[in-house]
Amino acid sequence: MLIEGAVTLRRVFNYLSVAVVMTLILSGCQNSSQEETKQHSETKHAETKHIQLSEQDKDELKQKLLKIADEYGQDQHKAVTNRYFSRNEQMEGDGYAISDDGEIQITDHDKPGRKHFNIHNVVGLTMYQGKHNQGGYDERAQDLNNIQGYSSVAKMDKPITKYLFADNGKVYEYQFKPNSEPSLSTGFATKDYNGKDPNLKPNEKFTVSKDKILNKKWKMLLSEYK
Repeated sequence: MLIEGAVTLRRVFNYLSVAVVMTLILSGCQNSSQEETKQHSETKHAETKHIQLSEQDKDELKQKLLKIADEYGQDQHKAVTNRYFSRNEQMEGDGYAISDDGEIQITDHDKPGRKHFNIHNVVGLTMYQGKHNQGGYDERAQDLNNIQGYSSVAKMDKPITKYLFADNGKVYEYQFKPNSEPSLSTGFATKDYNGKDPNLKPNEKFTVSKDKILNKKWKMLLSEYK
């Protein structure tokens, strides 16, 4: 009886030991998973961190980016202008665009205001095959209006691309197909006081640009204002 009791106790002890070891292993895996999740969340947050910019900062960034875009346009044989957006004067709300990451505020008239948008555009550009300009900044485009669009400066049988350089460090783009005849307001819409859409939403959705040069240059410029 004593021997049988000892064997039984030994078995119980072995079972308890195995249970303790398994508990420790599972606990360790859970902690590791939680740590990985936390790190992933922190990394994602860091990637989408927005920078607070003053109006002076925005003006400086615009001028710096225009110089970069001028050189880029010359290298790529594309004309460049900062005339990328216009709105109907009767529409008083904030202009915005739609992207894969959500709505991007284009203009701030406090209707509904900055806080209603997670992403805010800092600088916008349009690139196209120029009629008069082989590449670089296109002075002729400064007088464009929303009615005529880009027809007086761009070859309309070629793609036209609008770029948005946002405060989250990303560059968004939308390329209009040849002969689609986009205007300055194409790709955008306006909100009302309550953040609603009194008109139709934009038909175009901006995507994160795959242009490595523009992405790299924009991140470098923004890093100066952190």
